[in-house]
Amino acid sequence: MEQLSLLFVTITETLTTQQLNYLKALIAGEKAISSTEVMHRYQISSTTSISRSKAALIKNDILDNKAGEISFQDPIYAYWLKTEFFAK
Repeated sequence: MEQLSLLFVTITETLTTQQLNYLKALIAGEKAISSTEVMHRYQISSTTSISRSKAALIKNDILDNKAGEISFQDPIYAYWLKTEFFAK
């Protein structure tokens, strides 16, 4: 498990602040991430930032987009982000 944590830390360190904020909103179960309220709550700068973050995270095999449904490729990474990284 420790090696997995190190891998997750390495992956997470490559992400931009906007990508991390997008992932945080996604993990929290937000459905309308591009709404003003959600963008403000998670400090997401713009809808363009959401599009760029989503595209980069899909390209880097962190997220999947199946039939318009965004999900984590690795549910364990999502769990680690929620319980370890964002919990701090």
